[in-house]
Amino acid sequence: MDSKEAENSVYERRWKYAIDTDNIQLGNLQVNLEFLEATTLITSGKSGLELGSGAGKLASLLQERGISIIGSDISETAVEHARKLYPAVDFRAHSAENLPYDDNTFDLVMSFDVLEHLSDVDRHLGQVRRVLKDNGHYLCQTPNKFSNVIFETLKTHSMQWKKYHPSLHYYGQLKRRLEKNGFDPQFVKMNTMNEYAVKKFERIGLPGWLFRWINFRYVPFRLQTNFYVIARKTDKS
Repeated sequence: MDSKEAENSVYERRWKYAIDTDNIQLGNLQVNLEFLEATTLITSGKSGLELGSGAGKLASLLQERGISIIGSDISETAVEHARKLYPAVDFRAHSAENLPYDDNTFDLVMSFDVLEHLSDVDRHLGQVRRVLKDNGHYLCQTPNKFSNVIFETLKTHSMQWKKYHPSLHYYGQLKRRLEKNGFDPQFVKMNTMNEYAVKKFERIGLPGWLFRWINFRYVPFRLQTNFYVIARKTDKS
């Protein structure tokens, strides 16, 4: 089994466990939706692709908003489950580093908690840029390396995060990487401290009451828990 097959096997096991334990919402859906609303780009009639769509809830909500959406995930298990839950949505299984779509297909490409898992971020961004229409937008969220390394180390009591989060970025690193790959990035501050996030901190022994009082809309970008980015496709020439 090569490294890519091993990686896929991990995601299949993860999703089978999530489905068996009825814990299929693995991301901060509430804040992700608030971010999409804040972009003002979610308007009826647009075409969109969600990478890492998981069990499909966000894709289904976007379709209800009039977006012609395709939800995709590397996990066949997740895709099959999403199809059962939301049969009216087009779900497909493929990686975020190889997108099986024509050039200039989508107005919007979205990913939440995807980029940090990828081994080749530049290839991923090149593929996203290719399938976006001129002046299309990549709307993404990824953890801040500064805070995520601390959280994941406390969570696992080890450096295991290097295996499943090989592409964490600091603020400046992510900004430069997006610009290098033909995007004009605009970072958006979101308050990530809701019940979902607080419970994550409590599970690793951190005081939830403390984090409830932090509003990350007032925290510098470099200290955010997660980066939310509106990245417009630019003319690289």
